[in-house]
Amino acid sequence: MLKKSVALILTLLILATAGHVLAEEMAREGSATIRAYWIVTGTALPMSKELVQMNYDGYGVAASETGKGLLHNASAHVVGGMLIQKGIYNNDSGLICYTRPDGDQIFLTYKTSGQMGKGAKGTGTIVGGTGKFEGITGTMEFTRFQLRPPAKGAGASFSLGKGTWKLPEEK
Repeated sequence: MLKKSVALILTLLILATAGHVLAEEMAREGSATIRAYWIVTGTALPMSKELVQMNYDGYGVAASETGKGLLHNASAHVVGGMLIQKGIYNNDSGLICYTRPDGDQIFLTYKTSGQMGKGAKGTGTIVGGTGKFEGITGTMEFTRFQLRPPAKGAGASFSLGKGTWKLPEEK
């Protein structure tokens, strides 16, 4: 009987203190840093010896070095494309859907430029989200680094980025 009473008291204490944490309002704006790792597959449409359209689809994971933040522990799906001329691209663009651990999603469009097989620099725009991130906006700058492909037909990279975000005013 004593064990049941102690367990009940501990449970009530945990619920009483967790209630404040769970009810705590999320920040309406902030900054974010991420490290994202990507595996992509692509389809090439050669137009000439020096001109190729490359479309790609891939998956990744994101984490923050602080262990918390907007995109920490999010999975990601990217769809994009680029026109490559003489190994250079100035118009790599696409959309990333980040899915947070709680299931809410954040959508980001991006543009990069770089050289095939080497890194790229880019910018991103947060264009919306689902759940508590509906109406979110923001911007991001990032650098993408190429990694050795894990398999034939697949590409690998990681990105380091930082940016700011803002949720709309509550209604």
